Amino acid sequence: LPSLKPSNEPSAIPSSEPSAIPSLMPSSEPSIIPSLKPSSEPSTMPSATPSDMPSLLPSLTPSSEPSLIPSLTPTSEPSAMPSFTPSSKPSHVPSFMPSSNPSLMPSSKPSAKPSLVPSLKPSSEPSVMPSLLPSSQPSAMPSSVPSSDPSAMPSSGPSVMPSMLPSLMPSFMPSTMPSFKPSSEPSVMPTLLPSSKPSDVPSFMPSFEPSSIPSSKPSSEPSAMPSVMPSSLPSFGPSEVPSLKPSSGPSFMPSVTPSILPSLKPSFMPSSSPTFEICGMSKDDRRFAITSTLKTVSDPVALLTNGTAQNTALEWLLEFDAFNICPDDPKFVQRYIMAVFYFSTGGGSWNECNAPSNFSDPINIDQANASCSIFADGFDVFGRPTVIGSDAWLSPSNECFWGGLACSQDTLCVDRIEFENYGLSGTLPVELGNLTGLRYLIVEEGTTNGTIPSEYGLLSDLVIIDLNFNELTGSIPESIYDLPILFQLDLNDNFLTGTISQSIGNLQFLQLLQLQVNQLTGTIPESMGQLTYLGVLELFGNQLQGSMPPSVCQRRDINNGMLDKLTADCDLDDIPFVNCSVPDCCTDCPF
Repeated sequence: LPSLKPSNEPSAIPSSEPSAIPSLMPSSEPSIIPSLKPSSEPSTMPSATPSDMPSLLPSLTPSSEPSLIPSLTPTSEPSAMPSFTPSSKPSHVPSFMPSSNPSLMPSSKPSAKPSLVPSLKPSSEPSVMPSLLPSSQPSAMPSSVPSSDPSAMPSSGPSVMPSMLPSLMPSFMPSTMPSFKPSSEPSVMPTLLPSSKPSDVPSFMPSFEPSSIPSSKPSSEPSAMPSVMPSSLPSFGPSEVPSLKPSSGPSFMPSVTPSILPSLKPSFMPSSSPTFEICGMSKDDRRFAITSTLKTVSDPVALLTNGTAQNTALEWLLEFDAFNICPDDPKFVQRYIMAVFYFSTGGGSWNECNAPSNFSDPINIDQANASCSIFADGFDVFGRPTVIGSDAWLSPSNECFWGGLACSQDTLCVDRIEFENYGLSGTLPVELGNLTGLRYLIVEEGTTNGTIPSEYGLLSDLVIIDLNFNELTGSIPESIYDLPILFQLDLNDNFLTGTISQSIGNLQFLQLLQLQVNQLTGTIPESMGQLTYLGVLELFGNQLQGSMPPSVCQRRDINNGMLDKLTADCDLDDIPFVNCSVPDCCTDCPF
C-alpha cells in the first residue's frame, strides 16, 4: 500500500498503487496506475495511461494517449493524440505532426503539418502545409502551399500559390498566380497575371496583362495591355496600348496609340494629341527617319516615285509590315532590300511563297505560309551554320525565315538567296549590293531580264553567282572579276553581250565558268590560263572567234591539270569558229 505522505526522494521501483499525495520529486519510472494529483515536477518517462489531472509541468516524453484535462504548460513534444479540450495557453512551438481531429480553439501559431480535418476557427498564422479539407472560416494569414479544395470564405490576404479551384467568395487581396478556373465573382483587387479564361463578370480594376479570351462585358477601366481578341463591347476608357483587332463598337475615349485595324465605328471624342504608334515616335517621325536612311541605299528618285519596286517596298515597310521594325534597328535596311527584291522580281506571281493578301490577318498569313515550301538549304563548302525557314515573303516574321533565304546564325545577315524554277521575273535590284554578308546568289530558270548590276562586284564574300536560264542582257560587269573568293560563275543561257575581260584571270579560286548560249563576242582571253583550279569551262553557243589560248589547253586533265570539261564553237561548220582541237584541247564542240 502506498504511504500516506510522500517521500523526500523517489523510490527506485514504482508502487503498484498511487500515493494519495504526490511525491516532491518524480520517480525515475512511471507508476503503473497514475496518481490522483499531479507531481510538482514531471517524470522522466511517461505513464502508460494518462492522469486524471494534468501535471504542473510537462513530461519530457509525450504520453501515448492524451490527458483528459490539458496541462498548464505544454510538453516539449506533442502527444500522439490531441487533447479533448485546448490548453489555456498555446504551445511555444507548433506540433511537428498533425492531429487526426481538429482543436476546438485555434493555436496562436501554426503547426508544421496540417490537421487531417480542419479547425472550426482559423489560426492567426498559416500552416506550412495545406489541410486536405478547407476551414469553415478563413485563416488570418495565407498558407504557403495551396489547398486541394477551395475555402468556403476568402482569406484576408492572398496565398503565395494559387488554389486548384476558385474560392466561392473573392479575396480582398489578389493572388500572385492566377487560378485555373475563374471565380464566380471578381476580386476587389486584380491579380498580377491574367486567368486563362475570363470571368463571367469583369474585374473592377484592370489586369496588367490581357486575358487570352475576351470578357463578355467590358471592364470599367482599361487594361494596361491590350487583349489578343477584342471584346464584344467597348471599354469605357482607352487602353494604354492598342488591341491587335478592333472592337465591334467604339471606345468612349480614344486610345493613346491606334489599333492595327480601324474600329467599325468612330470614337465619340477625338484625340487631344497626335497618335504615337511604335518605336516611341510619331508616325511621321518614323517615316522621316526610315526614308532618310533608305535614300542612301536606293536612288532617291526611285524611292519616292509611286509604282517603283523601291517605293512599293518603302510603303509596305511603313504602313503594312506587322513586324513594325524601327529605324534604330540595324536590320531594317536588310528587310527593306529583301522587300525590294520581292517587288523587283515579280513577287505576287511567283510559283510559291507569295506574300499574304492581308498582312494583319493571322489566318491569311498562316495560309500563305502553308503554300511556301522553298528552303535555301543548298550545299555550303564552308559548312557555316545558317538560319532558314519557309514562311511567305513579307509575312510578319524575321526576313531570315522567308522561303528561299538563309541568314548567318551569328549575325542574322542574309547569307543566301536561292531560287530555281520558281517563276521569278522582272529585274535584279541594285540594292542587293548592300548585303555585304551575301555568299550565294542563285536565281535560276526564270524570266529575269535587264542587266547584272555592277554593284554586285562589291559583295566580296560571294562564292557562287548562278543566274543561268534567264533573259539577262548587257555585258558582264567588270567589277565581277574582282570578287576575291568566287568559286562559280554560272551565266549560261541568257542574252549577254560584249567581250570576256582579260580581268577574268583575277578570279584565282574559280572552279566553274559557264558562259555558253549567250551573245558574247571577241576572243578568249589568254588570262584564263591563270585559273589553276578551273574544272569546267563552257563557251559554246556564242560569237567568239580565234583560237583557244594554249595556256588554257595546258590546264586540261590530260595534261595533269584540273580542267576536265572544255567546250567551244570548235566544229568546222561553226560560224564564227574557235580553233580548239578535240581531244587535245577541247573536250567537245556541242553546236
